[in-house]
Amino acid sequence: MNGNQNSRDERRVSNPVILLVDDELIILRGLKEQLKLAFGKEYDIETAEDAESAWEILEEYIKKGIDVPVVICDQVMPGVKGDELLIRIHHKRPDIRKIMLTGQASADAVGNALNNANLYRYLSKPWDSNDLILTIREALKSYFKDISLWELNQELENILLFNRDTGLPNLESLRRELDARTAQEKRSTLAVIRIESSTSTTHHFGVGVYHKVLNQFLESLSSFLGESGKLFHLYQDEVAVLSEVDESKFHSLLVAFRILLRSEYIEADGISFRVNVSIGVAADLSGLYYKARIAMMNAAQNRELEFVFYSSTMDEGDQYQINLTLGRKLNDAVNAGNVIPYFQGIYDNQLEKITKFECLARIQEGNNVYSPVSFISIARSTGIIRMLTPIMIEKSLRYFSKYPEYSFSVNISESDLEKKGFALWVMSRLQFYGVTPDRLTLEILETDRLRGGERGLETIKELKECGCKIAIDDFGVDQSNFERLMEIDPDYIKIDGKFIEGIHLHKTPFLLTSAMTEMAHRIGAKVIAEFVVGKEEFDTVRTLGVEYCQGYYIMKPSAEIYPIPLQGD
Repeated sequence: MNGNQNSRDERRVSNPVILLVDDELIILRGLKEQLKLAFGKEYDIETAEDAESAWEILEEYIKKGIDVPVVICDQVMPGVKGDELLIRIHHKRPDIRKIMLTGQASADAVGNALNNANLYRYLSKPWDSNDLILTIREALKSYFKDISLWELNQELENILLFNRDTGLPNLESLRRELDARTAQEKRSTLAVIRIESSTSTTHHFGVGVYHKVLNQFLESLSSFLGESGKLFHLYQDEVAVLSEVDESKFHSLLVAFRILLRSEYIEADGISFRVNVSIGVAADLSGLYYKARIAMMNAAQNRELEFVFYSSTMDEGDQYQINLTLGRKLNDAVNAGNVIPYFQGIYDNQLEKITKFECLARIQEGNNVYSPVSFISIARSTGIIRMLTPIMIEKSLRYFSKYPEYSFSVNISESDLEKKGFALWVMSRLQFYGVTPDRLTLEILETDRLRGGERGLETIKELKECGCKIAIDDFGVDQSNFERLMEIDPDYIKIDGKFIEGIHLHKTPFLLTSAMTEMAHRIGAKVIAEFVVGKEEFDTVRTLGVEYCQGYYIMKPSAEIYPIPLQGD
């Protein structure tokens, strides 16, 4: 890349050269004077009296990086003939425009030059001056147009194959090199290195500082490896080293470099940074990047290891591929209308019967039904969760419009609360299906932070004013705090299953659940105990004054609410 840039710079400070070759000195001088008048301000005019001299002149300019766009050559010369010289020039620099100017050339010589030297034009002696000047001018224009295209293609190629920030070959460059090695059946070793500290550095100090840390890291890695491997910058936080040295030696170098990183700091803008990395290594004939990346992902889960070497058993744990598959399933389900509600009963401990149902999203694919555990995180990261909530509310309202004796709840997310007009849309759907607002509870996940600020809180207020109930789901974990309770003022608090499962066996969850229940009652909220899986949990939470129970002991999620099971069936 730098070599191309240097060549272009030299061309800018030196005039391009038009080379004239003729053994008749008078003709050569006359032609030179004629061309100097026409092109002398922009081009240097060089002359040679024989083919060998012309070749030496040409090589000298090429070596200096100076353009020789046009060569005008006589055919009949002592020693090497004109057509032979032009063919030789063509093999050296096929982009040079070659013009034969002679009065004695045979048809064979002209044909030879046309076929083997890509002759631009043949002019007979004596030539027409205007015709000659026009021919040369068009040849120059043609040459530099092609040069511009070539340089543009080179720039595009550099963009495609080199990282813009560091100038190192990138992922596309690595893939091409690996494909070439696979075609040659050439076994190589590849290390993929992810800088785990990149996100925190960027977050706290900005991209500029991270780039300084990154560049020093790359310089250190390159210096440490020496000729043992070729360095690639794949992504902002991911680099790779392709090596042909002995595997054991390469592994030793990686271990030594990892130890070096732990013992030394990188200085940037007066701050010392420790760079944490995960290293995955693979050695094979094909699929090398994929395998090394899988190993790197495993290394991220095993930080105590210096690096992880790929094994075929790791394929089953390729979370990227798993997420891609789930993402496609979720996308297809939304488009095909295959997101469906499943219903789980909520038992009223005072009335001793199921009076409510939670509507749980499921993906249906043929006979297979997938629970939210498998896709909810993907729905969040892709933004598809914004599409799930309207689908679930619509289908749940339609279903329970047939069963006015029951209340029901639907999960909503932070992104739903941030939507302007969300409360108005909910009310319009309630009116459409003839469902009174007090039958609908909207459950806010405790993991949501309401980063939307006032917009999210305003939406909650509008929903409550309309008559809908608000519940905090999975209470007791993640973002639980008293400020949150004051902001939301919930009607229900659903205590997370971590506290309920085995509550009869351990003192701590019993005391914590008791305290959360008392607190909820003091602020006027009712309590729902989640994950009631057995009679022991059921009996224990009832002694604490918990109003509702939900879990497999009460009812497993089902596509229909009837027949409603008796508690514990």
